[in-house]
Amino acid sequence: MLGIWHSEMERIWKRKSTYSLYVAYILIIVAIIWSYKMTGTKIFRFGEGSMLVNNLNLPWLMMSEVALFLTLAMLPILYVDQLSGDLYSGAYRLYMLRPYRRLWFWLAKMLALSITTVIFVGTGLFISVLAGWFLFPHSSTFLKYGASTPSTLSDAITYILTFYLILLMVCLVKLMLSSAVCLFVSRPLFAYLSILVLSVFLFKLARPLIMLMDPFREILLALRVQNSFEFWVCTGGMSVVCIIISCVRWQKRIF
Repeated sequence: MLGIWHSEMERIWKRKSTYSLYVAYILIIVAIIWSYKMTGTKIFRFGEGSMLVNNLNLPWLMMSEVALFLTLAMLPILYVDQLSGDLYSGAYRLYMLRPYRRLWFWLAKMLALSITTVIFVGTGLFISVLAGWFLFPHSSTFLKYGASTPSTLSDAITYILTFYLILLMVCLVKLMLSSAVCLFVSRPLFAYLSILVLSVFLFKLARPLIMLMDPFREILLALRVQNSFEFWVCTGGMSVVCIIISCVRWQKRIF
């Protein structure tokens, strides 16, 4: 199993498309952080007003735009390239000649893509913390989303880490959705468009599923305990359904 996972990691990071996406992701982060540096404020996209940017709130405020690019374009493109791309090219006919159980190949691919997703999300956290420390005013307090009373430095650390953990979970739900779609639609372009259309359709069914396209506000609402139940139900339900569909389809698919 570890041997298959190692091979999958090598295949992901040996492709120029992966490095291109990673570099583009970093450039987007830098551009957004620099725009905050120029204005000194963050204007919320949903009419909640504005907030002064400091070292404690930059890591989660910048994700208003970064997470949009990440979940709507960059990660789905990466997932489709690795899933539909390999299926469409017939590469799995060769991979599966190795003496391992069929399901292990899918699990290894999911594990490799999950770790790659951690790298993308972790890079955003690292750059934002570094930029907040060196480029923005230092503060001992900050305001949580929708709060009127300031929170302390220790609260800021917990808030930021929890935000990024939930963002990672949302990205992994997008991975599971991509897996389920790609196992039925092997042409990469059609697979990406199908994921996009399906994400819009699911949002129409349940409001929290807008996280599949634009997760920023839904994550912030989930951090407020009184608004989190429907979010977690949708997150858990989507994960379970997509995993079941992927496993069944993978076992029955003819390569």
